[in-house]
Amino acid sequence: MRNLLLEKLLMLVIGFVWPACSFGQVQSPAFDPLLDPKCKVLDPVKIEIWNSSYMWYPGQLSAHMQKLHKQKSAERCTYVGYPGRFNKDVYRSFFRKKVKLQRETFVEWSGPESIVCSVNGQSLDGNIREYVLKPGTYTLVFNVSSADSLPCLLVKGDGISELKGWQVSLDGKAWNDPETDGRYNKPSVRPDMEQEIVTRILPDHYICLRNVSERNGKLELGKNARLVVDFRHLEVGNVRLNVTGTGSLSFYVGESPEEVLNNNLKDFEQRPIPSFSLTGGKQEIVLPEQALRYLRIESEQPCSITSVCFDAKVWPVEFQMQFECSDPKVNDLWNAGTATLHTSLHNFYLDGVKRDYLPWSMDAIVSSLAGDYLFGDQQVSRNGLSISLMPPNPVTSDLGIVDYPLHALIGFKQNYMRYGDIRTSLLFKDRIIQMLALYDSIQDKNGFISDQYATSGFIPGWATKMGPSGQGIPAYGQIMLYQNYMIGAYFARLWKENSLTGKYAKKAEVLRQNIMKHFWDVDQKAFINGYTKKGEKDTRISHHAQYWAILADLYPQEYYDYLFDEVIPNIPYYKEDVSYEKGYEFLAYIKAGRIKDMFSLLDMVWGDWLRQGNTRFPENFSPNVPLKQQLVFYSRPFGLSLCHGGNGVPPVVAVLHGILGFSQSDKNLMEYRLKPELLDLEWAKGRIPLKEGYINIHINKAGTSYIEIPENCIISLDLKGNDRPLVFKKAGRYEFIYE
Repeated sequence: MRNLLLEKLLMLVIGFVWPACSFGQVQSPAFDPLLDPKCKVLDPVKIEIWNSSYMWYPGQLSAHMQKLHKQKSAERCTYVGYPGRFNKDVYRSFFRKKVKLQRETFVEWSGPESIVCSVNGQSLDGNIREYVLKPGTYTLVFNVSSADSLPCLLVKGDGISELKGWQVSLDGKAWNDPETDGRYNKPSVRPDMEQEIVTRILPDHYICLRNVSERNGKLELGKNARLVVDFRHLEVGNVRLNVTGTGSLSFYVGESPEEVLNNNLKDFEQRPIPSFSLTGGKQEIVLPEQALRYLRIESEQPCSITSVCFDAKVWPVEFQMQFECSDPKVNDLWNAGTATLHTSLHNFYLDGVKRDYLPWSMDAIVSSLAGDYLFGDQQVSRNGLSISLMPPNPVTSDLGIVDYPLHALIGFKQNYMRYGDIRTSLLFKDRIIQMLALYDSIQDKNGFISDQYATSGFIPGWATKMGPSGQGIPAYGQIMLYQNYMIGAYFARLWKENSLTGKYAKKAEVLRQNIMKHFWDVDQKAFINGYTKKGEKDTRISHHAQYWAILADLYPQEYYDYLFDEVIPNIPYYKEDVSYEKGYEFLAYIKAGRIKDMFSLLDMVWGDWLRQGNTRFPENFSPNVPLKQQLVFYSRPFGLSLCHGGNGVPPVVAVLHGILGFSQSDKNLMEYRLKPELLDLEWAKGRIPLKEGYINIHINKAGTSYIEIPENCIISLDLKGNDRPLVFKKAGRYEFIYE
């Protein structure tokens, strides 16, 4: 009887889904709270702003924010593991600059609790935070330290505050250029302090389960009352409400109806919320910070509740890339993908915001492939690059997951192409070289790497029922290493490090030959899984090595059609177990020209998830098993993260590189190509951010289309039926016919 009642309650909660809509008739509801007119950004307190920005040692903001996320994760999340060693947070840094001043200059500085300034070797009082310099030449050195926060420095003064000329050191001996970002220009808000804005989300609807009535947002709860609040938006923050009554109130949260209605406290992925005793008078209750969409409230005695709201902590973003088309289902995929990435954005592109709230290498880098265009937040991407790299001077015992650091260089190339700034790679140049040297040291005679030194083996994603194993020598890991050497050579060329360029190119070529020799199966026209821990060949075929090989230009192009027509469709479990690596794999679909197949899979899996009433994408999809089983992960009933940035990526790259057909030359970064593919759409329009500005394009299947391009770039428009692309070299608006 109890199970039957629970099923009925679940039907009530799940049954409230947004109706399907047709374009131009019913507007789809907003998926992101910053775009939802029903949500309100609370007015921030006005703070003093300087005309300069905080500086810190490269990678240290990332290290300190990673420490903060570890602390928050430990406080809120129940089951957390975090293998590997990362860049260590430090608490002292030195900053210096040589300046020549033509007139008397007033200088101010800000930072953590201890800053000692030296002027031409003479130390000032540590309590001083301002000074007047007379005309002359000076060497300024700031010794900045803190007990528990980022050693950073903000300086204001004519001819002094500009970033050029500043250097930073951890020991006062070896100097580097500082890392900085223009947003950190408020002396009272240091970079490692909370940067989120508070967005107030009101209940979307109430599900009154027992002894509850609701009218205009006022809830009357009787004895032993029970209700569920659906905020629709899955975010991290604090629920607030006003209550009058006696007895106690209990609260439970969840990402899904099943989770919020669960009564076994051990099954929750977040720590239980203590019950609140009511005083009889009016009181405000603020729940501890949680990740949630649903809230269950239970009363012991009658009470009245008003002003229920969810104050979500949302990362401030500019929605740089924009898209809309004639199909509302595609629009919903795009908007939900964007919202999933945005919810996951807190200092980094995070793993599940409910389950661990931590940054991981693969998640951070694959998310940046979409996030760099959606939001253009280069500092967030840099934070992810730093935690993805091995720590300085790495040793084999620092390896947690063998292949996760190999995502870093993929991210560095993405960052360089998107923002056109070689400085980011130079800030981390030593760590890049050191990381590749560590991989050099663990290669076997074939140039392959294994799980021998790592605590957690290889993790290609979670869709591994057909392999490869996390142990042994998986083919995809060797392909990633090959790609890393190729990217290493690419950057060494840019750094004008000729010997490094030759070294990495040579290692890549040896590895390429051995990958083809050991892992390419001529008969199956595919790459096998690799070698097992025992050294035996695992000749099974899974998708992982195939898409990495396409991305690395190792998969023979003449077999692309065979791969997608014969190999992929016959891989067992391929459409039954869909994991968070699909952002990478979709890039391979696009490169192979299989855009229609990609959108079919996107609708079958991601679209189906939305049609069930969800508003964010999960870490893993198992569409063919019962819902209860779908939510199970790590053998825990609600272990699956229902908001995972990595699976927000596929809809975005499908639109950017598939429908709009966007690509960029890695040889001449000012050259871009658009090869639009409307499929069954009548029209599509988008705005694509470039380092030079924006491309605006409106494509009509019938009639005239147009494109607007910024200055200082070359745009090639490759259209169906045209022998040669249209090439635009001047800023302006141009008309064209799609086909």
